Amino acid sequence: MYEYLDINGVSVRYREAGNGDPLVLVHGIAGFLEEWEPAMEKLCKNYRVIALDLPGHGLSDKPDIPYTLDNLTNFLEAFITEKKLDRIYLAGHSLGGAVCLNFVIKYPLKVKKLIIVNSAFTKIPFSFRFLSMSFFQRINIKIPYSIVKITTSQSFYNRNMQTGNWLNRAYNYINKPGALRTMFSIVHECMTLKGLNKELLNTFQHGLSQTEVPVLIVYGDKDRVLSCENSILLHKLIKTSIIYRVQNCGHELQYECCNEFCSIAEKFLENRI
Repeated sequence: MYEYLDINGVSVRYREAGNGDPLVLVHGIAGFLEEWEPAMEKLCKNYRVIALDLPGHGLSDKPDIPYTLDNLTNFLEAFITEKKLDRIYLAGHSLGGAVCLNFVIKYPLKVKKLIIVNSAFTKIPFSFRFLSMSFFQRINIKIPYSIVKITTSQSFYNRNMQTGNWLNRAYNYINKPGALRTMFSIVHECMTLKGLNKELLNTFQHGLSQTEVPVLIVYGDKDRVLSCENSILLHKLIKTSIIYRVQNCGHELQYECCNEFCSIAEKFLENRI
């Protein structure tokens, strides 16, 4: 079911299903490829769908490196190249949305269309910005199950979606050696106490305003992790974008509201909207 690929000495876990044009799925910070599996089951009927664990996440290797957005983006490009994929459809959730946005800036000819789901952008909550302080880079503890349950519950509007299987995965993956360090490194490299770091902000504002890649921006109106304003601001910035709101849906939109997400995603990919 799951496969592994060596990318520049880093073992990467991924799952692939279906035939057709390739669609690559990218999870968010402290995330894992299983977040995409319900959507994969539907989308693989018409597409060759590939979901991966980014380095430092899930069951992929967790090298001790600076987890900058560029490093994650370049890693994604290396994965796509190693898989011999050309002109892909790309989808990213949360931090994965930011990685994918950076990808279309750096590698525009490799992407036919982009879908971003509750993407990170400039409106970053203080709870994340606080974690950018260098002090957190030195923390190496095991996160209690109760804390994982509390924090991940914020990702769902319908709390019944936070199943035992989901919690167990989240708990096990964040407590893998190097996983917590990865999370703190991403926040430290991408943010300051004031928000998105200036270099990233400038890159996004210039690059996204110039992109010709069609973009679908999907957001849940009950997202408690990232403000809906991120999606609205991105829509204003990206001239080639379409925005779609999913009502009564939280941060893990592609998981919690899978049917509606897959429906709008397929319409976008098939030029029906």
